[in-house]
Amino acid sequence: MSPVAGFHRNLPGHPEGLPDLPFAWLEGPLEVRLDWTPEDWKDLNRWPAGRIFGEAGEYRWQRTGSSVHAVLLLEDGALPAPFSGKVELRSRDESALVLWGEWIDPERDPDGNTDHKPLFYAQEIPEPQLYPLERNPEKGETPRLRIRSYVDAAGERGEFVRCVGIFLKKDEGEDDG
Repeated sequence: MSPVAGFHRNLPGHPEGLPDLPFAWLEGPLEVRLDWTPEDWKDLNRWPAGRIFGEAGEYRWQRTGSSVHAVLLLEDGALPAPFSGKVELRSRDESALVLWGEWIDPERDPDGNTDHKPLFYAQEIPEPQLYPLERNPEKGETPRLRIRSYVDAAGERGEFVRCVGIFLKKDEGEDDG
């Protein structure tokens, strides 16, 4: 099977039958969060918009008034009910977006990262970001959001882009000395 996308407007809430996806990009009235998928991701009052994603696919939503507009893209398989508007896709390429911030190294700043977690700080963001990474970075590595793009197999609807995962990568041209 090939990748497929579908959508549904005016849902009363999140549909059943979604795949288990490990990562979440959640948007609330007073907070934004990129994390492992938390238990409360379905709380539309706290998270009226967002996406959960992983290798298997991506589910995105936005609450509009009292209903939810949702899009589901799966790498392989049939779309669950109630998704309609099925679009067959063809994978195009994969790339990475560098995420904000520098790692707060607990060796250099023990008060700033007391739990020794993948905690990053950027002046542009008012609070440190805890990224869902398997390990802390090594020298010269930065967190990246892996994204994949697709085109409509029929060539009629343009390009689709989705989040796939989060990883660490050594910066190109980083001096090791």
